[in-house]
Amino acid sequence: MSIEDIWENLTSSEKDTFQRSCRKLLKQTFIVRDKDEENKRMYYFVSKRPEIFTKYFSFIGFDIVLDRENGVVMLRNCADLGEKGKLQANRLGLKKAESMVLCCLWTLYADRLRSGSLAQTIVVSMTDLRFALEKYGLKEPLDKTTMTNILNLLSKYNLIDVSGKVGDADCMIRLYASLQFALDTEEFKKFVVSTEKRMMAKEGAETEDMEEDAEDDAE
Repeated sequence: MSIEDIWENLTSSEKDTFQRSCRKLLKQTFIVRDKDEENKRMYYFVSKRPEIFTKYFSFIGFDIVLDRENGVVMLRNCADLGEKGKLQANRLGLKKAESMVLCCLWTLYADRLRSGSLAQTIVVSMTDLRFALEKYGLKEPLDKTTMTNILNLLSKYNLIDVSGKVGDADCMIRLYASLQFALDTEEFKKFVVSTEKRMMAKEGAETEDMEEDAEDDAE
């Protein structure tokens, strides 16, 4: 069935939902079922009629990925599929600080899953994020404005949602299942390896300093 035939068989309400779902995917890349009622309605609409979205987006070189287990619809650039056919979202260039925050949130999400969390969405604190950033070598804490801008950017793409104001003790970050598609696994492994090398080099330098201090004291 052609996309024109599918379109003609939709009701006025369904056509409106289709249009809003397409705009959501083009603007935010992800539709997350468990975020809110609007996303839930769009997710179930896409999950029942994935063929019309596939046909529609194919004209501009995109496709959708429907993850029913985690309740996520992702817009994917077919040009970025790669030789191994890995699932990956549409690409967005990030600055170093933005990449570090995303990697740390990705790690926190994966850790919660490995620990057996069954929650539909996972919530972490700003303290959790700060500890993760320190672990991966961020020397100086990000100022409130920078952190707010980074979290707002990630929220824009339906990866997280921030409850409260950055800097407040009760500020929390909801992590959505869409995070698992936001990073290429191989790229993240390289990030971890490079971070561990820096940490080992730092620890080695600190050990040498301690040995030199001990020798000075002995003299």
